[in-house]
Amino acid sequence: MFGNLEHATLRYIAFANHLMILISSTIVTGLVSWFLHKYDYRGVNIVYQEVIATITLGFWLVGAVLPLIGRYRGYLAPMNLVFSYLWLTSFIFSSQDWSSGKCGFGKPGEGHCSRKKAIDAFNFIGFFFLLCNTIVEGILLRAEYATPAAAPHNKEISAGRPSDNSV
Repeated sequence: MFGNLEHATLRYIAFANHLMILISSTIVTGLVSWFLHKYDYRGVNIVYQEVIATITLGFWLVGAVLPLIGRYRGYLAPMNLVFSYLWLTSFIFSSQDWSSGKCGFGKPGEGHCSRKKAIDAFNFIGFFFLLCNTIVEGILLRAEYATPAAAPHNKEISAGRPSDNSV
């Protein structure tokens, strides 16, 4: 009885995580796209951030609503794990490029520190919620495979002999 309630609660937590991932990827995609549109600089780090944020945005536009389906049991856990590492790399790239006073003169463009720091922050937020979602969906997935198959209980299986339960 309480298993369904636990599954529903975990699915709602997964849905909230999916929404935060979707929001983070939207913001990072928008800000990085602005830099790519305004400046000619196409360094590996900023292109990587754009690609990861755009791919995540595409997947999570569909994936965000999956936890609301009653039969959903955390099937995106492996994808969350992979994307959490990709977003961690994106966060590391943005931190290397724009932290420690490098923001004002770091490429692309001079200045725009608030936008660069926003990209850095939302890279971390995306990574954090992907990591949290990996754990939540892993629990859901584990519960799915831990439940025994629908087999009749309290029946003995015999090899061709009728069972005698009268003894």
